[in-house]
Amino acid sequence: MNTTNEYLKQLKCSGCGQNITDFDRNADFVVCPYCKAKSVNPFKNQNNNSSTEVTDGSQPSLIFPFQTTIDDFSDQIIAYLVKTNDVPLDIFQQLSFDNIMKLYVPYFNYQGNFNSSWQCEVPYKVGSGQDQKTEYRPHSGFTTGNFKVLCPAWTNTASNDEDNTLPGEIIRFIENDDVVKGFKDQNAALFNSSMVQNSDNEDEPKFKVMKVNKDPRLTWNTEGTKVVEKIAENRAEEQAPSGYRNLRASTNSNLDFSYQQKSESVLVPFWYTQYSYGEQQYFFVSSGVNKNLKDMSHPVDDSLHKRNSIFGFSIFGLVILAVILGFAVNWYVAIAPLVIAGVLFFINYRFNSTNKEARIAAARSVFGDLEILNKL
Repeated sequence: MNTTNEYLKQLKCSGCGQNITDFDRNADFVVCPYCKAKSVNPFKNQNNNSSTEVTDGSQPSLIFPFQTTIDDFSDQIIAYLVKTNDVPLDIFQQLSFDNIMKLYVPYFNYQGNFNSSWQCEVPYKVGSGQDQKTEYRPHSGFTTGNFKVLCPAWTNTASNDEDNTLPGEIIRFIENDDVVKGFKDQNAALFNSSMVQNSDNEDEPKFKVMKVNKDPRLTWNTEGTKVVEKIAENRAEEQAPSGYRNLRASTNSNLDFSYQQKSESVLVPFWYTQYSYGEQQYFFVSSGVNKNLKDMSHPVDDSLHKRNSIFGFSIFGLVILAVILGFAVNWYVAIAPLVIAGVLFFINYRFNSTNKEARIAAARSVFGDLEILNKL
């Protein structure tokens, strides 16, 4: 992948789709010379490297475009709160979307190849009949492959740098490997495109671009190599015979030549917002690419939570009792606790369904007849 400044300046206009190759990197906005659409400049406030190569990863060479909209994000929040059984019934009277923000988080992009030798122990049978037993013997193999991994180029800084600080819950979500894995698995084509978003509309959420504050070489040595080792280990697990144990792999990873000389950072999009209920603050964060990747904190109605817990433990206990009675006495005796467990499950289900309908009604009273509410 070319990482020269010429490449970095190639942004696709979200209005007409033309490539924009000439703009002021330090300006707040980029104006398309073809259709005059105004877009936020995501390179604003990024450290400017005057050479023709990116050597410190501080300038993004690729921007994942937002694939989800603010309406998608709002629907995610409403659906989550409606379907969560212990959320207070008046939650929607307290909910506000005033502070929704588009967040770009930088990751270092590393590409290359690996080779790995692995060893394990595989089972085999010895003897026959009642004397037959399982023993293990050594087994080995070799695997190779290519890799493309992303590692966080940003970490929360001291409180005096407010531009690079986020709540801890959001950090844990962003640093979850499954989030980035979801981007790569479902949107591999995005590695070959770049785009900024049109924000001429004053109602458009604000952008926040987190600053690169980690060293790319150190990040590769301490984090990237471990990711590649895990990739190689997974490949070895696929090759190993069934029933194996004590799998061990020794892996060598080699960066492509261009990545040995320089590194590049990728901006990955997220949505996030904070809201309050009573005197407490809560958050919602979601991938800007994959609707299924999300996390949220929410207020809890103690009475609803306690009731669900009591029903849950009671049902679980009755099922365990039924199993014990089935083995200790007979399975006819086990029918009684199973029937009681089924009745309790139905009663709790009806309680939760009624409360869910109440939350849907409350949401409609605040937001109107949204399409998402008709699907819940």
